[in-house]
Amino acid sequence: MKRIVFTLFAALLLTATLTAAAQDAPRRYGIKSGIIKLISSTAGVDTPETQYFDDYGAKESIVYTTDIPGVVKYDNWVITIGNTMYGVSVTEDKRNYGKPSENPVPDLTFNNPSPEVTAKYNIKELGEEKFLDRNCKIFSYETTQRRTTITHKVWIYKGVILKQQSKIRNRDVLIYATDFQENVAIPAYAFQIKD
Repeated sequence: MKRIVFTLFAALLLTATLTAAAQDAPRRYGIKSGIIKLISSTAGVDTPETQYFDDYGAKESIVYTTDIPGVVKYDNWVITIGNTMYGVSVTEDKRNYGKPSENPVPDLTFNNPSPEVTAKYNIKELGEEKFLDRNCKIFSYETTQRRTTITHKVWIYKGVILKQQSKIRNRDVLIYATDFQENVAIPAYAFQIKD
């Protein structure tokens, strides 16, 4: 049960944080591409995740493993291209594709957000702090999921979230980077949405 609750919270947090701008819109990130190793922690469960992005954030994905001992083990991918999100599960190298959905926060960015975006998400700059050997700006922002307001605090490096603390209902969720490779080649499978 804890694993299912964690998966739901991780997916909710992911939809609030993983967004990509359309190709002709301003760049989401100040870095062309990246691979970020993350730990997502909630309800006493730590889950490793890997985030990929390319084209300054126009394409983004995150993968984490669901493991129910003795029942099933598979990788979950949430891939965002433009304003569309795709869910993909991979079991024994077989990819199963869910229906695409609309990105719930297509305009959320910390790389020079417009006044409209700043007001919409109640973005506030809180200061600066070094994290993962990078100078980060700290912001707070809010999203709404099913009439529930979720408050987030993020450490941003060139538009990229390297650490995030969120309060989702009565649960604290922490996601933080343990490694970040900038401007590297991204494997094609990270954005694979069809066979």
